[in-house]
Amino acid sequence: MKKSTLLLAGLLAVNTASKADEGMWTLYNLPEAVYTQMVDYGFSLPCDMLYNNPDAISNYVVNFSGFCSGVVVSPDGLVFTNHHCGFGAINAHSTVEHDYMRDGFYAKSFAEELPNENTFVSFMRGQQDITNRIAPLIANKSLKEQGAVIDSVENVLNDSIKKIDKTLHIEVAPFYEGNKYYATTYQDFTDVRLVFTVPKSMGKFGGDTDNWMWPRQTCDFSVFRIYADPKTNGPAAYSKDNVPYHPEHYAPVSLQGYKDKDFAMTIGYPGSTNRYLSSYGIQQRRDIENTTRVQSRDIKLAIMKKYMDAYQNVRIQYESKYASSANYWKNSMGMNKCIDSIGLIRQKAEYEGKIKNWLSKQPTKNPAIDVNFNELEQLYAQNRPLVQALSYWSESFRRTTEFFTRAMNMNMKMPLKGSAANPKAQYFEFKDNSSEWNYELDKELTAAMMQNYAKMMPAEYHPAFFQTVNKKFGGDFYKYTDWLYKTSKILKKGEKFYPNDTKKFMKDPAVQVGKDLLEVYQQVGQKSMQVTEAIKRRKRNSPKPNCKWKWTSRTIAMPTLQCA
Repeated sequence: MKKSTLLLAGLLAVNTASKADEGMWTLYNLPEAVYTQMVDYGFSLPCDMLYNNPDAISNYVVNFSGFCSGVVVSPDGLVFTNHHCGFGAINAHSTVEHDYMRDGFYAKSFAEELPNENTFVSFMRGQQDITNRIAPLIANKSLKEQGAVIDSVENVLNDSIKKIDKTLHIEVAPFYEGNKYYATTYQDFTDVRLVFTVPKSMGKFGGDTDNWMWPRQTCDFSVFRIYADPKTNGPAAYSKDNVPYHPEHYAPVSLQGYKDKDFAMTIGYPGSTNRYLSSYGIQQRRDIENTTRVQSRDIKLAIMKKYMDAYQNVRIQYESKYASSANYWKNSMGMNKCIDSIGLIRQKAEYEGKIKNWLSKQPTKNPAIDVNFNELEQLYAQNRPLVQALSYWSESFRRTTEFFTRAMNMNMKMPLKGSAANPKAQYFEFKDNSSEWNYELDKELTAAMMQNYAKMMPAEYHPAFFQTVNKKFGGDFYKYTDWLYKTSKILKKGEKFYPNDTKKFMKDPAVQVGKDLLEVYQQVGQKSMQVTEAIKRRKRNSPKPNCKWKWTSRTIAMPTLQCA
């Protein structure tokens, strides 16, 4: 599960000239100045009603499946989340005969509610600052070593918490560019059932062209229910004997509507925020990461849509994949437009100029807060081509097609079957998931993404098998892909592969494709990681003494920095 934490984001007052104050804050340590501003806007609850109170809002705002937010709204565990957050679950139940995605669904009784594999609801039960414990352990360590230390601390904390309550688990994650580390305690309910969804024409009205744009006229919601152990009212694996969860607290749905200047806010579970990204980092996001994503997904989405429009069964197979890909395709376009429209890179550069000026006036140099911006700029410049290569590699090959996925998995430690006494006779086979993908679509997408990668990336970042394409197929990736799909047995049902019999194993060209792809990723990734580590070390040194940020309702891009 992607690590995330409960954050309060974007305060606003609803009126004809809506205003918003940009920012994200953890409820655990919400700044007093932010709470005061909330009160000025009309928030009427005590501060501890956000967190650290038996009746706090944080007790019924939930993490939905690790990538979305939800809210518990009834004494019988009913959960509201977005339509796009329930998209995968709704799609998994859909068939050509019973297309819940197209027609909608509602359960008329508890018995008709539909269970969902890999769907869960997670409640945040507590959060603690453990920076003093983590910081000495990770000092002067590489990112890989730091990760190992954090995992170790996380394991120790989990061993301790599970002795108290086996249904709890703890996640340790960095905040504020690694200057803070929080341990967050969660409780997961894994029996979550679909109760209601509107038809896609309503829930995804406007499609991804309208997503990430406001105001947006759409019924972007779906409804699920949490089920629990009938004896304990606690988490339990799916069972027909489970009963609706009865939460201690829930948020009743108001039917009173709202009036002009009513207070509103958003609380939820983003996986991360890049609030403290430097001007160089924003430029990299705009010019490399976002631009690469848009360019690559233009191709992927067009191919998927062609087949989805032609065949109903393919539409159902790929609808969730398409929506997931289109979501951040649109996000990247919108983000770049926003960056340019408000001059964000320039604003950040001016902001950094104030920090430089303040640092230059300090009587003594303090390594704890010093930032060498020239060095930071050089590091980003050094990393830029590497990040571009990794971005194009990820967009082109990572979970793009079934062929690429299997080709790379063949070069990893797959679970083997057969007698250990005869290693050469040991084999693995891929699970039959033919109902989840389409052969012709997969083949066209494989060819198109290889061709695009070759076009967009310099030869130094090409996998070795591209030489075969050039020499034997005249650089025609479509001819090469036709040969690849006819020659390789990787996509055939029930086929066995013998990795310990090297001669036999290497006869399948998919093995070489996967090997070469992984080698490119590892080589480029290792170089980029070294530079990224240097960038992270410098980003941790941020000046805090004698500086404060002044918030105003018109400060959309960032607060105003005031230094003594």
